[in-house]
Amino acid sequence: MEQPVNRLTIFQINATVAAVAALALCAAFVMSRILPALLWAAVLAIALWPTFLRIQKWKSSPAWRRIGAPAALTLLIGMLVAAPIGLAALEIVREADAFLAWINNARAHGVPLPTALAQLPWVGGYTATWWQTNLLTPQAATEFFAGVSPRNLLGLTRNLGPEVLHRALLFAITLLTLFFLFRDGESLWKRSLDIAAKAFGERSGPIAHHVVDAIHGTVDGLVLVGFAEGLVIGVSYLVTGVPHAIAFTIVTGIVAAIPFGAPLAFCLAALLLFGLGKVLAGIGVVVFGFFVVFVVDHFVRPYVIGGATRIPFLLVLLGILGGLSSLGMVGLFVGPALMAIFTTIWRDLTEDEASSGGQVPAPRRSCRGPAAGRGGSGKAPRRNNLRTSWAILRRHKAPAQGSRR
Repeated sequence: MEQPVNRLTIFQINATVAAVAALALCAAFVMSRILPALLWAAVLAIALWPTFLRIQKWKSSPAWRRIGAPAALTLLIGMLVAAPIGLAALEIVREADAFLAWINNARAHGVPLPTALAQLPWVGGYTATWWQTNLLTPQAATEFFAGVSPRNLLGLTRNLGPEVLHRALLFAITLLTLFFLFRDGESLWKRSLDIAAKAFGERSGPIAHHVVDAIHGTVDGLVLVGFAEGLVIGVSYLVTGVPHAIAFTIVTGIVAAIPFGAPLAFCLAALLLFGLGKVLAGIGVVVFGFFVVFVVDHFVRPYVIGGATRIPFLLVLLGILGGLSSLGMVGLFVGPALMAIFTTIWRDLTEDEASSGGQVPAPRRSCRGPAAGRGGSGKAPRRNNLRTSWAILRRHKAPAQGSRR
């Protein structure tokens, strides 16, 4: 005869939940210093998963699918991130000598006021007064650049050294974690969905897919649209003759991923043009840049992000800004994912019960696979999880209230 199964008591269940929560808090505390690296790896793995599947199909050998494809994509990401940073560092080192020579010349002879700068509308008089006070004479320029010297710059590099080393270590941890997520991502996704289904029921599946869609939409709406925005604005740099136009275009594309970041780049380029005496060209760069930003922020990004995440763009924007202020750059993608979870639960709780004719809807399973994000097959499941529980609760609560009356 089969032995009866010993069921856990309420105390044992509560003790298990408390122990798991305590272990999770301990793990989060131990990994708190490298948590941004882990979040970056998770975001990159989700965003680049369709690309990884295409690379995995290049060869059918198990070694390529298990080791070669994850390693190739991880190395490619590492080079794409490290190469621009290395080139920018070399360019800064090369320009440092010229910058110090210009400062020494300013201390010796002052900096003449550009004629076009004083002719700027609205701010020309204020700018000319400030320039005459701080840069026009050798004494004023010496006082203004008093803190700039080779010794101070050397001290600055010494202070930046440990921070750069820390960032490099976090980047290495991100790449290492990303490799293992590519290698074991499918099995990890299936296990995570199984655990979530046991803990939270069938509603966990749609929420997980909404999180994936939110990250995909945010990557497209911020990164890809930001790069395209930088390229379009970069055309104005080339036409108007901005110094180092290619570098300014790359910087504009990077900062355009941050909301309201592109104006900082093209306004700086316009200031350089003003300093060179090209007032009309600088005004043209500013006007064209704000026009592009207006079109992108009011039409392109809401369509791309809102269409992919199926949540209001205002909530996406709040999630982006809140995540950026709380978690840094990785919060640009974590914030919208949290907003997707909140929106899914909110819709399930507030959906009108009358849409089901007063009947409790029958639960359905999600027909999308664990790896099916964008490009996955199957239809999205109907939202019937929290609404079902709420309807059952109201149906059983109504007779009790009638008996009291």
